[in-house]
Amino acid sequence: MNKHLLLGSALLAAISAYPQNGRLARPNGAVERIIRTEYNENTNQNSSAVAGPVKQIKHNINQSGKVMSATKFTGSMNVFGYLVSSSKPLTYNRAINTVAFVHRKSATYSAASNSNSGTIVAMIGTGWPSIVWDSTCIWTNASNLARYPQGGIYNPIGNTNKNNAYIVGMGPVTGGSGWLGNWYASKSLNGAGTNAPGTDQQSHLDAAPTIKKHYMSRTSFASIEGGLVRSMAMIVNDPNGTTNAGFGLRGAAMVKGQFNAGAFVWSVDSFVPPVNTRSDGSSLISGAGPLQAWSEDGTIGYVVMIGSRSGNPVHMSGMQPIVYKTTNSGSSWTLLPSADYTTGWFKAFVDRTYPITTNSNVIVPNFQGSEGADVTVDVNGNLHFVSMAYGHYSSHVDSLGYRFVFGTEQYSYGNNGPFNYPMIYDWTLGASGNWGYHVVDSMGTEGPSGTSGQPGYNTNPWSDGSGGKMDLDARIQVSRSADGRKIFYSWTESDSTIVGLKWNIYPDIKMKGYDVTINKMTPRVEVSSGVTNADQQSYYHYMSDKAQGSSFNCMTVPFTIAYNSTNDGGAAVNAYYLDHAQLCPASFSLNPMAPTSVANVTKSEVSFDVMNFPNPASDASTIVVGLKEASNFEVAVYNSVGQLIDTYKVNGHIGSNEIHIDLSNFASGVYVYNVKVGNSSVTKKLIVE
Repeated sequence: MNKHLLLGSALLAAISAYPQNGRLARPNGAVERIIRTEYNENTNQNSSAVAGPVKQIKHNINQSGKVMSATKFTGSMNVFGYLVSSSKPLTYNRAINTVAFVHRKSATYSAASNSNSGTIVAMIGTGWPSIVWDSTCIWTNASNLARYPQGGIYNPIGNTNKNNAYIVGMGPVTGGSGWLGNWYASKSLNGAGTNAPGTDQQSHLDAAPTIKKHYMSRTSFASIEGGLVRSMAMIVNDPNGTTNAGFGLRGAAMVKGQFNAGAFVWSVDSFVPPVNTRSDGSSLISGAGPLQAWSEDGTIGYVVMIGSRSGNPVHMSGMQPIVYKTTNSGSSWTLLPSADYTTGWFKAFVDRTYPITTNSNVIVPNFQGSEGADVTVDVNGNLHFVSMAYGHYSSHVDSLGYRFVFGTEQYSYGNNGPFNYPMIYDWTLGASGNWGYHVVDSMGTEGPSGTSGQPGYNTNPWSDGSGGKMDLDARIQVSRSADGRKIFYSWTESDSTIVGLKWNIYPDIKMKGYDVTINKMTPRVEVSSGVTNADQQSYYHYMSDKAQGSSFNCMTVPFTIAYNSTNDGGAAVNAYYLDHAQLCPASFSLNPMAPTSVANVTKSEVSFDVMNFPNPASDASTIVVGLKEASNFEVAVYNSVGQLIDTYKVNGHIGSNEIHIDLSNFASGVYVYNVKVGNSSVTKKLIVE
């Protein structure tokens, strides 16, 4: 097995010096920081901004797919309600052509009663593409303060009138000193919004349960037209436990809402997977929260948790997707077999994944989702699980939260060679239980930790309003067309040439599309770069669960971002709606960067794909050559009159190979680059501004 990534000196140092370089990336379960902090309203005390590189505002390039405006449309009392990227507060309903965004109220919003920090407001946007926004209150309570809201639209089957639909929301509640349970609310969208909630407000508290207890109903909201609405939560022993064993995370809860006479009746389905346990007896399940995805008609559904599946051999014992599936709208569920990510189809993934430190021949994949993860279902009923993945440092049950680190900044990646960057994958699960994947893209930066002493903390610019800091990450998310023919990926990263480091502290939103029916992808779209109010400050972004328009025409994906001028998480933040993030059919022209059946690729027949981003470019551009078999190749750059400018010779590996071109000395104009692999070549245009 060709382990080319083992050649880096940083990795060798990490292997030889575990106590110094092995680092707990993010604790699992009970000690997950963002769950524990925001009981009370944080104030702007003891907070301090972190001085960083000066942002260089870019010009708004008229690029296909680029957002043309970022418009302030609401705000919240602080940023905590936006922390969880797997929440779904931004949704789109095609039948009534309405966008909904569920959030905690702004500092200036006054509810009719109990207008406290736990008031929840929904923004309702009608008339796309010329959206008109209206606000309506959906939750107020004197003692049960709502947190971490998500939700969307319930639409009766066949309805096309907004006035006949309902807005639905949910999340956890606190009394100010601990977690008490969860809130659920709905309200008719008939007429203009009001500052009083509807009649359907339900507190499902742990102390007096009326339905099965569940914790943090705040991830992966889903609504089926005319059917159930659902939210994902966790099953734990003690919501306020302070250790993994005391907290007792055991599985996932699917909270189901059945509409009945103007209100919802809620019930809970439980999913407790077979997982390994730590030495203290706690279950090895990720505290990031479970995910769900459904086909458009609600027949096929999936529940996905990240955990260490019991009964597996060592190389399949890491934190990886544990998947349940239904084909009868949730009447029954089947636990699907584990995937072996280290054999067959996954050879290219294995060849760029670090082995455990005690045995260089054992790969134990880690899917903990430190940069976010999301799921959707395509037109064929197949699951798409979109995430990063890297190798576990150790396969020991008490060490599955540890990872390799590199250099003085303790990055998770060496950032010094092909695939030695954070990689985003789309893992697909077919009807017969077979897994596949393709590479979505690589990222040039990593999210800095909000925990003191952890990697990136000193560079992290976001305070939490109480003397600490907020976690930042790429917030990987996925959307789709209503019919599931097209899938859209988003994430954020920063321009490392501006930051000077590989930390994602000045984020811009990136997007790609994938057409399932023709197996083609789009180039990367720089969604927010150069856009006023969004350039290098696209913090805490959300991507709508569905795209606007028809999958046979141009489609627009709604986005929101939230921030304030001081990067103070405890202070009021503005929320911006990003308009016109669009992809058209002609953009779906690239083959996915992934191996097919490696055994079927012959030595004389090397297949490859070529793309580059950004294009047009000003300071630098990256050419990506996707190989289906390892092969040497050459890239030559020519000016408009055919003069050779530069040549790059590369020892290529299976998958994406990135060639970074410095354009600082290039005059503005049109250039071409030629990629030659074996006896085949491709020539493409590069525009330098």
